[in-house]
Amino acid sequence: MDEKNSFLKFLSEEDLEKIDLATLDILENKGVLFTRKEALSIFKREGLPIEEEGVVKFPPELVKEAISCVPKNFVRRGFKSEYDVKMGEGKCYFGGGSLPLYVVDSDTYQRREALKKDMVNFTRLVDRLPNFSFGNGVVKPSDVPDSVIHAIWIQNIIENTSKPSCCWYATSVQMAQDTIEILSAASGGLDELKKRKTWAITACPVSGLKWGDSVIGLIEMAKVGIPVEIMDTPFPGSMSPVTLAGTLVLSNATILSGVVLSQIINPGTPVVYALYGGIMDMRTGTHAFATPETALYSAAAVQLCQQYGIPTNMTAPTSDSKVPDAQAAYEKMMVALVPALAGADSLTLLGGVLDFGLSASYEQMVIDNEIAGQILRILKNFEVNEETLAVGTIKERDYGGYYLDSEHTLKYFKDTLWVPFLSDRQIREVWEAKGSKDILKRAKEKVKEIL
Repeated sequence: MDEKNSFLKFLSEEDLEKIDLATLDILENKGVLFTRKEALSIFKREGLPIEEEGVVKFPPELVKEAISCVPKNFVRRGFKSEYDVKMGEGKCYFGGGSLPLYVVDSDTYQRREALKKDMVNFTRLVDRLPNFSFGNGVVKPSDVPDSVIHAIWIQNIIENTSKPSCCWYATSVQMAQDTIEILSAASGGLDELKKRKTWAITACPVSGLKWGDSVIGLIEMAKVGIPVEIMDTPFPGSMSPVTLAGTLVLSNATILSGVVLSQIINPGTPVVYALYGGIMDMRTGTHAFATPETALYSAAAVQLCQQYGIPTNMTAPTSDSKVPDAQAAYEKMMVALVPALAGADSLTLLGGVLDFGLSASYEQMVIDNEIAGQILRILKNFEVNEETLAVGTIKERDYGGYYLDSEHTLKYFKDTLWVPFLSDRQIREVWEAKGSKDILKRAKEKVKEIL
């Protein structure tokens, strides 16, 4: 969210103002549909215009006031202090998982249903990969009943990672209250839970100005000040206008309606503005995630949130490839790097996700850690000062000189040159002597080594 770390700007100030004004127009004159009476009763108490079918209309002044109440930055404490995440302070953080239903088999690359053991193993894996800052179970296990998944998910996080995480989404008041009770007990009390902000919840509206059951999680968590990530899922051409500007207006209006609700309930509740979308492929009818358009409107949304002062999570660095291959690598780099360069605070669905978000791969998780490391190095940029300009070192060397043995190299190489976790940089003869292993073989070995 910190504009000092924004290297890419696709929209002008005039463009951003047009999108903001169009958003306010939609919120005031068309409104947003809420299907749950719990949300409608809150808006009714606030005196907002509500139509019979549950459409709520938002005055521009109220929207602006709510935005101003959202903390511009906050710290999500890890279970260990070295894993604290500082949202909105100019750093970018990575994580994994969109709750895919399947796991790509490490040997056959066929997919199978995700199991509880996969949830545990992915949590352990993401905990040990250095470039991921959020710990979660990545997959939705098919062998855990929906009635207890929220409790099993929290237990898994507590047992297998020291990094901050999201709890399971809540679609009923009882489920949300149970979650808060469990989190409070695990955190040493409700006050400690609110203070540390280790946990957050994701609330997903039905894309297109409509909120369903997930609004309950937003309401109950906002009451106690737990961070709420409001995630819209636009798909230009199907679930949103085909133009990217129109998609931004629709998603922005939908997310801001949730922001208003959260701040009415509890002003100052931490909010993260999240997008997890793609496009409609007009040839096949599929919802494709890893597209240039996704990268563009994600970066534009980051710019918009920099104006609002709301931390961001651009959550679409998945791949449409079915297996961990070259397509997966270039798609993930494209869809992650662009919003990262725009200044996104976090990108949490990079790790391990394939197949339109339906499948996860252990090997891809390790490869994605490498991609995240490369992006983090790019974001680190480089300093230009008297020392780094190296004028004295250049002058003391011969023409065509060699710099390996210079004191300047010794002083700065560790801080300047990125060291890969997985990539091969050996000469061919050494690579062949070590078994001619491609990146998938090396990733598989890393998975076994870690787990």
